[in-house]
Amino acid sequence: MSFALLLGAAFVLGVRHALDPDHLVAVSTLVAEERRLWPAARLGLWWGAGHLLPIAAVGLPLLALRVRLPEAWEHTVDLGVGVLLVVLGLRTLWALRRERVHFHVHEHDGRSHPHFHTHLGGPDHAHTHTSEGARGRISFLIGVVHGLAGSGAAAVVAMTAATSLAAGVAYLLAFGVGTWAGMFLTSLCIAAPTLAAVSRWERLYQIVRASAGLASVAVGVGMWLEILPALL
Repeated sequence: MSFALLLGAAFVLGVRHALDPDHLVAVSTLVAEERRLWPAARLGLWWGAGHLLPIAAVGLPLLALRVRLPEAWEHTVDLGVGVLLVVLGLRTLWALRRERVHFHVHEHDGRSHPHFHTHLGGPDHAHTHTSEGARGRISFLIGVVHGLAGSGAAAVVAMTAATSLAAGVAYLLAFGVGTWAGMFLTSLCIAAPTLAAVSRWERLYQIVRASAGLASVAVGVGMWLEILPALL
């Protein structure tokens, strides 16, 4: 296999890796809470950056030493991903129940723009602006955990596919970049239709968030049921 073809295959596999159900559910839970398209899509970039970090920090040394992580390590990290998904889902469902969110258009400084409102402080409207930085950090940390779970397997695939250490390093990095790009595009695809519909039907906003929260819990519990027997 030529070097260019090897890198192309690694990139495509990285994009496909971004579409794994646990990845989609985790990011969808956060994207469903966003109010604007670019900040929502940027969560995918943060996730991709977090995912790439352990791929490089763990996968590259494993590749250089031609060492495979113990299976128990992979199961333990995957179990942590399941815990994270359940926590994210429950957090979303609790916030949705507590906030009683609805949608209005307001005018500020002579410009009209949409806002989501809650009545946490009483009957008067109160804006809820979740910090973009905080949401980005959460997405980044989720990507780190997912990257830890996949770094060992990605390194093994790179060992098998590459004919040299340099080619293996390039393969691993192309795989990570592909995952990064895949999650960014996926976040855009999730956010765009959701935000377009939400601006017209506020009830859909609640349904989207509730669905994302329930899916996150379901996938997390499913991972527990699959992984725990292998650890015990």
